[in-house]
Amino acid sequence: MRATLLHGLEALSEEIFVERLSPPQRVFILGAGDDAKPLVSMGSLLGWTMNVLDGRAQLARPERFPEAERVETIHSPTSDLQGVERKDAVVLMTHSYEQDRDLLAAVLPMRPSYLGLLGGRHRTSLLISEVAEKLGWSTTECCAHMHAPVGLDLGGDGPELIALAVIAEVQAARMGRLGGSRKLSAQDVESDLREGGSARYLQASCALDTL
Repeated sequence: MRATLLHGLEALSEEIFVERLSPPQRVFILGAGDDAKPLVSMGSLLGWTMNVLDGRAQLARPERFPEAERVETIHSPTSDLQGVERKDAVVLMTHSYEQDRDLLAAVLPMRPSYLGLLGGRHRTSLLISEVAEKLGWSTTECCAHMHAPVGLDLGGDGPELIALAVIAEVQAARMGRLGGSRKLSAQDVESDLREGGSARYLQASCALDTL
């Protein structure tokens, strides 16, 4: 009887097919400006779960992002981002230097599977250097866990093309198909800072603030 039962189970196991169903990719967009809208739309078309968070309540409104699963105002980066997990993707695009700095410092230790930062090279280099000092990390560690400038180099400009570049990079990263990208290295950051690019950025920002 036992031998017959075991034989039956062995025969049955040969006909079992296993399919692994993974939950949808979760994306946290930190920044609720108009250029975040096409990113939310494209991600939702792929069936991804899109979350939009921003420190500015006037922008972080659900009616601005109807395809998003969650739209909320950030009050404290450390506590409000506690739900971010290793398998999630995070894109920083607030266009606010202070917000990006605080959010980057909060998100980097969480080590999401994808972390991208929108912005020019000199601005990004300055952000990385400040966050590295705040966290006690090296610039090499910071650069290794983020994609900056964000998105694949697809060419073109405008919110829709930037969104396409970002979505493409997130997809490539999650599938292990990420080849050459525009990631800054620690050497790039140090070079940009030595050349004074960050100083020119700060001077331009201060000039705009005085207008």
